[in-house]
Amino acid sequence: MKEDSESINSNSDLIEDQTIDEDQFEEIFDNAVELYYRAIKGRGDVTKEAHDLFTILLKEEPTNTEIMAYLGAVKALLARDELNLRDKGKYANEGLKLLDIAVLKDSSNPLIRMLRGNVANNLPENRFRRTQTAIEDFEHIVAMYEKNPSAIPETLYLEGMKNLVKANARLGNNQIAIQYAEKVKERDSSYQLPPISNNNDTEKMEEVESIRIPDELLSLYRLAVEGNEIALYQVNKYFSELEIQNSSDPTIKAFVTHCQSMKSTNVATGYVELFTTAIKTSQFLDKLVSDFPDFYNIRLVRALQSYRLPEFFFFRASTAARDFHFLVSKFEEDSSIFSQQQYEEILFLLGKSFAKLKMVEEAVQTWKKLIKTSPKSNLAKAALKCIEVYTYEEIDMNSISSNNTEKLYSIGYTLHDLGVRGSEKAAQQSVEVWELITRKNPNCTKAAFYYAASLTLMGTFCDDPNDLFRKTMKGLKLLDQAIPTKSEDHVKLYLKRAYILYPLPDSFFHSNDKIINDFETVTKKYEDRNGEIDLSKQQYLQVLADLGTMYERKYFAHKAREIWAKLAKEDENSSFKEFLEIKGI
Repeated sequence: MKEDSESINSNSDLIEDQTIDEDQFEEIFDNAVELYYRAIKGRGDVTKEAHDLFTILLKEEPTNTEIMAYLGAVKALLARDELNLRDKGKYANEGLKLLDIAVLKDSSNPLIRMLRGNVANNLPENRFRRTQTAIEDFEHIVAMYEKNPSAIPETLYLEGMKNLVKANARLGNNQIAIQYAEKVKERDSSYQLPPISNNNDTEKMEEVESIRIPDELLSLYRLAVEGNEIALYQVNKYFSELEIQNSSDPTIKAFVTHCQSMKSTNVATGYVELFTTAIKTSQFLDKLVSDFPDFYNIRLVRALQSYRLPEFFFFRASTAARDFHFLVSKFEEDSSIFSQQQYEEILFLLGKSFAKLKMVEEAVQTWKKLIKTSPKSNLAKAALKCIEVYTYEEIDMNSISSNNTEKLYSIGYTLHDLGVRGSEKAAQQSVEVWELITRKNPNCTKAAFYYAASLTLMGTFCDDPNDLFRKTMKGLKLLDQAIPTKSEDHVKLYLKRAYILYPLPDSFFHSNDKIINDFETVTKKYEDRNGEIDLSKQQYLQVLADLGTMYERKYFAHKAREIWAKLAKEDENSSFKEFLEIKGI
């Protein structure tokens, strides 16, 4: 133990001095790997030391996928040894996320596959549902050897097959487990076949055929996932009817479960309810994917459910990326499994998932593939805009003249817009520019508003929930003070503030009353001036619809119906007809 401590201390001194050369890097890496393998054998006292070293190494080489995978595996060991359930889950999820990213970046690397496979194979299946991931990794390793025996050592090949015996037996794939056990026995006569039943527990599952969902219904479903309340109502009704006809179909169960989860989330008032619904849905979909790994639509449902969850709480972006990547790969092998349009939509979302994971290079490559596949489509145009956002190069702040006020405002608006669309670099520079403008123009309402809005926006890029709340609350506090009370001149700012708050869960941010006040201010200004303000009729109608929804969320049903009745009267072109029908107006 003394040797371990002395080695760590010397490594730490090197790190603090920031003088890590190539030889020193290799020395630290070798030490970290040695500590990792000691930790695997039960030396929990060295796990934290290995974690610290791999963390520093990854900071030094952030694109090194093997270090990334080792760090993920070490985090899983921290989870193993942690007694606090909250921290145990946090370490496990962080570790799996790093391992998933490493595989997505470097899928043919056998070391990375073995590291993730071993972690996935040793996690409790009833909690993490990762045994199927382990099978995919070990099958990849076995296939590599069988295709080219010189590609990897035979010992790694045998270890992969032994792990496949364990993983398949756990999932009830007993016949497959026996086949791998016999293959190991052929090469290693000392290998003891584990007790495995000849019965296959998943035999009944394999008899179920994957149902094909019409493209029109899938398009409606994706609109629902994006937050379209009308689409959610329609698709939930359709899938509920399908469930009556196909009560045991796993694909229908996946769609129904997610639709009901989205519906529950829209009306949930407490954070416990929000978390419980999301976690139960995730676990149910994980089990379905584990039971039916080749059912494409189940993978699609889990991908979309994972994609829409806040990453800083649920760590599901890597699950979304894995599923979207799986679907893309399968379509490129067999283009008959779903439509070309669906393939292109999945490509787009795969790019967005990569971007969520800060895998910008992979995101851009995916969007370029989409553009090449369908250059004139709306999705290609959206992909081009995404590339613009995520390849944003920081401007030289020293080159900006603080004397050119008009130019400063223009730059500030552009940076804030890029930040809203997903560029963290632009969002950070937006804060800097608007802070500069507010110093020069302390009485400017727009400058104060956009500075506060930019600060609020920075919270969305935080990986840690505490940082997210701290930054978001700081921005929201300034937003409250940014616009003069009942100002006649800033209707658009009231509207913008309301829609900044609109998606935030009230159980965390207590924002519903503020949103209602801003919406009511906007509608009153519009009505008092007979529409002669900087607001279109369509925007006014949308505010009425959303104001009613806010009252509905607060369980003021009579007030909501009153607002929607006004909407029905004002909506001369019936553009909100479906919405109002759903609301019973």
